[in-house]
Amino acid sequence: MSKLWNVKIDEQMYNVELKGRKLTVNGENIKLRKYRKKSGLIHEEYEFPIGSKTAFLDLRNMNGSVLVIDNKDCATGETYVPVKVPGWAYIFIVLHCLNFLNGAIGGAMAVIGMMLTAAISSNRKINVILRVLLDLVVLVLAIAAVFGVALMIAGVV
Repeated sequence: MSKLWNVKIDEQMYNVELKGRKLTVNGENIKLRKYRKKSGLIHEEYEFPIGSKTAFLDLRNMNGSVLVIDNKDCATGETYVPVKVPGWAYIFIVLHCLNFLNGAIGGAMAVIGMMLTAAISSNRKINVILRVLLDLVVLVLAIAAVFGVALMIAGVV
């Protein structure tokens, strides 16, 4: 997965390319770990210099990456809105935590479920009611997967 932004700063063009976790600006490698600002459950934030400005790179696990300069998304030109998991999503995240009681498979499903829930809930492009329904579907599927595997192991299915 590669993402390319063409950015104009002080009448000079900069080609910013992200390939996986490697960032290049006009062909020059930028060591991201040196510029890490914050890490979260569903994203990591970096601030690094481009020309006379400071660029902000938001690496989102499920929704792609966003490059921001002067509080504007470089891909869309819209004002940047930071990732924020709404309060109601934590109810689903706590319910996923109960899956840790179901052993290693339950723990794996809990982690996957929590990440999906955080990503879906923080996606403001989706209607709130649809986000809640999708979070509910993810929760039910995670629980069903754990019990399905348990029934397969027990030889019932």
